[in-house]
Amino acid sequence: MAEQRKDCGTPPPWLALIPLVITGASLGFSVFVFEVEPHFSLFLGAVVAGFCGYWWGYSWKDIEEGFTYPISRTVPSVIILLIIGMLMAVWIASGIVPALMYYGFKFFVAKWFLPLILLFCCVMALVTGSSWSTIGTLGVAAIGVSEGLGVPTAISAGAVVSGSFFGDKLSPMSDSTNLTPSVLGVGLYPHIKHMLYTTLPSLGICLAAFTLVGLFIPGSDSSADTGEYAEHIQEHFDLSMVMFLPPLIVIFLIIKKVPAIPSLSIGVVLGSIGYLVFQGGNTATLVETLHSGFVMETGKDEMDSLFSTGGMESMYNVINLALISLAFGGIMNKTGMLKSVLQTMSRFVSSTGNLTVTVLGTAVFVNIFGANQYLAVILPGQMFEETYRRRKLKLKNLSRTLEAGGTLTAPLIPWNSNAIFVYSTLGVSAANYFPYAFLCWFTAILVAIYGYAGITMEEDKDGYQKTEDKP
Repeated sequence: MAEQRKDCGTPPPWLALIPLVITGASLGFSVFVFEVEPHFSLFLGAVVAGFCGYWWGYSWKDIEEGFTYPISRTVPSVIILLIIGMLMAVWIASGIVPALMYYGFKFFVAKWFLPLILLFCCVMALVTGSSWSTIGTLGVAAIGVSEGLGVPTAISAGAVVSGSFFGDKLSPMSDSTNLTPSVLGVGLYPHIKHMLYTTLPSLGICLAAFTLVGLFIPGSDSSADTGEYAEHIQEHFDLSMVMFLPPLIVIFLIIKKVPAIPSLSIGVVLGSIGYLVFQGGNTATLVETLHSGFVMETGKDEMDSLFSTGGMESMYNVINLALISLAFGGIMNKTGMLKSVLQTMSRFVSSTGNLTVTVLGTAVFVNIFGANQYLAVILPGQMFEETYRRRKLKLKNLSRTLEAGGTLTAPLIPWNSNAIFVYSTLGVSAANYFPYAFLCWFTAILVAIYGYAGITMEEDKDGYQKTEDKP
């Protein structure tokens, strides 16, 4: 990527705020007043940012590089999204997800469902290194089971999101968990170990909270009548324990560190074989299902709505949003406007506690107006690295804070690609599951408390040591 033009310099904060204010106002009206998609608001922000950058002295080539470079880096992620869309559709069509739901109806009771599904999603995401894969497979089945048990789907989605992102953050196979420490030159395993001080207490609080919520859900003192749901599943799918093989094979491949694209692709192939062999499907219907998603017609609206999902088409909205948000964030970054705002925010660092909260706030700020969790980790990391060095704080304190503020809050922002993905797969909006995604927002609070209290804020009294670079 070409360097910024030296004669431009960093724009003043007032100029940098123009696209942010316009985008924020447009997003507020779009999402909360008109209840429409946020795509146009972010596109408008990108256009305004481009005009502001051009007015300040940047050429069209500079601005074009600003949005094309970050988009070009997301091509592998786009491919993964399309594969996940196909995986969801074919795993439903082949009977894999219905089998998980069917046996879930038999073994789950409402009052223990929430803490159990939280733990299952934790383990799944930890093993696979992917919150999205967990949400798109186990999460879909969990929502179906929760409806059958009478557990509100918003609460169930909160448990799924909390567990999925917890496992993702502690998995050495997660892309974002590898990215965050690499930005600062911190070792992967020191980074993960340092996060345990905040994420494990958060998980304990989540378990306690979901257990209490489960106990007070109406009718949670006994298993709900799920016979009708199980009957519909058994009527429309040929169920067999063989259905559990594809998920186990995919998990095994990821444990063996086979990259995500071939691992998930094998899952699509195995699901397709299962659909053709066990469900009696044909090739033409299979191809249509992979592209447009699975459609179920049972006459029962709840079941039809739950199972009619997936396909590459279901990911188009997420991909479009990701491309537009990256264009907006990329232009703001290339023209120095985002740096201008962050430099202003970095003035509020008179203490370690204030520094921690400023990093958290900056990461959330970038997440809101950049709508991209990677940008929310990279930019604040680059901005505050030197401040942590001057205060002789180990950089793994910063990497932990970036994860809490940048990565874990991403699914809580309605127009963020993570939240759109959750809505596309589970049918629950961020506004509805936000109060119940305990781990995502409480971890940030805990990190702030640690910063002010000096808990596990490891110092580097002798100066920054290169031992942090090693695993």
